[in-house]
Amino acid sequence: MQINQVIETYDQGAVDYDAIMKRYWHIEREPLIASLQLQPGQTVLDAAVGTGLNLSAYPEGVHVVGVDLSEKMMDEARKKRVSADISFKVSDICNLDFPDNSFDAAASGFTFCVVNDPVLALKEILRVTKPGAFIAILDYCKSQNLEIQKWQELIFDGASGLGFPTGKIKWNALMDYDELIYNSKLPIEVLVDDRIENPNPFLCGCQLLLKNLKA
Repeated sequence: MQINQVIETYDQGAVDYDAIMKRYWHIEREPLIASLQLQPGQTVLDAAVGTGLNLSAYPEGVHVVGVDLSEKMMDEARKKRVSADISFKVSDICNLDFPDNSFDAAASGFTFCVVNDPVLALKEILRVTKPGAFIAILDYCKSQNLEIQKWQELIFDGASGLGFPTGKIKWNALMDYDELIYNSKLPIEVLVDDRIENPNPFLCGCQLLLKNLKA
């Protein structure tokens, strides 16, 4: 989707987003954030923070910068009860408005399946995080099962065009994480690659922990 379409879709779906995720794609965020091994005083980027579903999992003593294209999604995020220090900024994760090496870690939930250029988005996250930083990702992804992939091919046009539910959430039903993390030649080490396989093509996903290997 083009940026203006992303903003329009998620502005429109902001007030319903949490309920949709709880009904169809509910996954506890605590293990994702815990994998970052955050320490007091560190600063972490929440890339495409959305309605803030990760925020309650961040520990006290860390500073979280949540970025998103949709101000209305972040309005919902501001309502969350949190322990960490949180700030928000409108920003495109494919063109982040931060200097190099600004963050000790980064996390992202259900993001790369939405952006037009996942490789560029991850490249930007690597740029703004420090060498050795952990990057935790939770996302929808293409199944590694060829039979399930056939069904994902069928829902691809609807998921990216109309959205499921219609007009609320749009994503790439063929988001290829093998291509993103193993074939992109980005400076990363894959520490964890847990795939969530399901006969329902809507429920395939992954949880990843990457390490920034840039010099």
